[in-house]
Amino acid sequence: MAQQQPSTPIEVPEVPPGAFGPKVPSCGYLVEEIKGGVYWVTEGGYQCAFVVGDNEVIAIDAPPTLGGLVTRAIRDVRTSRSPTSCTPTITVITSGRPINFLTTRSGSARKRRTHCSTNWVDPARRPPDVTFKDAHRLEVGGQVLELVYKGNNHAPGNSFIYMPQHKILMLVDVIYPGWVPFANIAMSKHIPGFMDHHDHTLAFDFETMITGHLNRLGTREDVLTQREYMHDIRDAAQHALELTEVKRDLSRDLVGMENIYVYFKTMYDAASAEAAQPLIEKWRPRLGGVDTFAVNHTFIMYQSLRLDLNREPYVVFFPPTEDDAVGGEAHECAHDHSH
Repeated sequence: MAQQQPSTPIEVPEVPPGAFGPKVPSCGYLVEEIKGGVYWVTEGGYQCAFVVGDNEVIAIDAPPTLGGLVTRAIRDVRTSRSPTSCTPTITVITSGRPINFLTTRSGSARKRRTHCSTNWVDPARRPPDVTFKDAHRLEVGGQVLELVYKGNNHAPGNSFIYMPQHKILMLVDVIYPGWVPFANIAMSKHIPGFMDHHDHTLAFDFETMITGHLNRLGTREDVLTQREYMHDIRDAAQHALELTEVKRDLSRDLVGMENIYVYFKTMYDAASAEAAQPLIEKWRPRLGGVDTFAVNHTFIMYQSLRLDLNREPYVVFFPPTEDDAVGGEAHECAHDHSH
């Protein structure tokens, strides 16, 4: 029987200290008050929030892994704040991603109202009671929340939730404090909108940001840092476009053109990797995940520049023909006119 060969060890890049947030307790989730009755909840991968008002709780999102935990966190917080209080009314705000929270089995709310942008509707869940197109102001239990939709970004309908009394802002799946965005530029449906939302975010007067992922809250500095990184990605992608002609010829020489997908992939990978290398060296000490996703980000941005923005130089996928190479005149293909 042949012995199994030991697998090649995977080199795991170091993570900058600024990428780490508070440790999640053994109970499986962390709940902390940010300010003025605004709480955030995380299990280390996802984040969501809830706001405690006068006998009212506003729950903002609840990803699948956090649904039941948020219900427990709300109950614990309200018990510690007011042990004799009655069951609260619960308002649910969906920022633009599916939620798993406050189903009919929870039974903990006297009344449930849901709010979301009209651009996002989940057919698997009951329709919201209130929808909005561009903006909606919600005043509940002494708390004020402003819901703002600035157009397509990570996903259609993904909206800002702003709490002006406390200068707290929530936007999920766009900003990743201490880290680069997730793969494929956060799996975004609209890359130009994703880019624009860095500026939209900075237009709010906020101090603390709930970002929907990882286990650290964000700041304005985090937004500025990611904005700089993404602009560097865009510059690298533009350089990858300029490298494509050389990498096209390299790809033809390395793998041929019979398997056209391998040919294309070799060309794209080579252009993206070379263009991203200076960026990786710059950002490795500053953000987690640079070694893992910077080349992927450059590739995705490269395609967005081509397809969304029609950027030059235009990609010519195939090498010129011999006639083109020697400056020969164009000629028509031969046709059979016998029929």
